[in-house]
Amino acid sequence: RNAVQIHERERAVDLEALAERLRPIGEVKANSFALRFFPPGFEVTVFPDGRAIIKGTTDTGVARSLYAQYVGS
Repeated sequence: RNAVQIHERERAVDLEALAERLRPIGEVKANSFALRFFPPGFEVTVFPDGRAIIKGTTDTGVARSLYAQYVGS
């Protein structure tokens, strides 16, 4: 599948605020159900409950690093 699921947060994610923060960095697609962001070589999908699917890697370390960098902890 070339993807890793991450669930690092104990609280919900404000997708609208996250979208505003990520737009200057790259392409963002968002609605009330999920946010998709496309850092080079990856696709990051974040859900309101804090879960994320990181496509483009099977390495959990890489996925967690991307999550921390773009979503936060």
